[in-house]
Amino acid sequence: MSRVPALILFVTLLLEVAAALNAQTEDWPRKVLLTNDDGIESEGLLALARAFAPVAETHVVAPLENRSASTNYISAIARRTLEVETRSLYDGVSAYGVDGYPAEAVVFALRGFMADEPPDLVVSGVNDGANLSDDWNLSGTVGAAQIAAFFGVPAIAVSGYSAEQPETLEALARWVVELSRSRLVRDLEPGQYLAVSAPSVAVNEIEGVAVVRRAPRPWRIELERSEETPANADRETWRLSFRDREVSAPVATDVHAYQQNLIAIVPMRVDEHDYELLAELLGSGADLPAWPPRDGRP
Repeated sequence: MSRVPALILFVTLLLEVAAALNAQTEDWPRKVLLTNDDGIESEGLLALARAFAPVAETHVVAPLENRSASTNYISAIARRTLEVETRSLYDGVSAYGVDGYPAEAVVFALRGFMADEPPDLVVSGVNDGANLSDDWNLSGTVGAAQIAAFFGVPAIAVSGYSAEQPETLEALARWVVELSRSRLVRDLEPGQYLAVSAPSVAVNEIEGVAVVRRAPRPWRIELERSEETPANADRETWRLSFRDREVSAPVATDVHAYQQNLIAIVPMRVDEHDYELLAELLGSGADLPAWPPRDGRP
């Protein structure tokens, strides 16, 4: 055999292997858990159920009412109880509504009726509106995916639903199914999850997909004493509001991608260690006060 045909065969085999590695896996995920923070009657959640039901065993556990901005809060830790009711959501999909928050909806599923046979994947969303930059600190959509990843189940938090773009919502839900079958999702390690934010525009205006980091656009909490508070009251009422700081969105960040009508994918992890600082402190020795304290003496 001459070297040229052998080289062609070798290159062909490499291309076939690369294609196999990058190909979607049609038989995975076999079992999916869907949740959200907008409530079990949300159109975004129903769109995901319609998209996943034909291709995977699909279960839904979500709050009975809107629990937006609840992060990964689990009220049942204090109450020690969780009220759950069976709901009819979509044909072939088992559904439960919980009188609680997104994170405990996931806990109920993973440590409750799915404990012995956990899902391959948890998908949270589709949230009404995007979760960009530091919004993830408050998002119940992201919080649910974070809890799933904490329990070792791959998860995706999907945001960007707009009632004004129903066709985009349906297309986005179908695309999330394709994303779930990708190697990117299947190879997520325990503690890892993805935060996805889609622009709320028409289907033909979405320009593509980008893997990015979060933009430095921290929100600011403002408090103002309510005028309704009586002058001599022992308890005052303060109104809370959020204001975004106007910060430019650097290239290759989620905000920039969103502005360019791209679907932004941000890799996330539950582990919040600052490994760079840890290595620095262990290497140089931290300048920490000695113990015991000096009893206030200089």
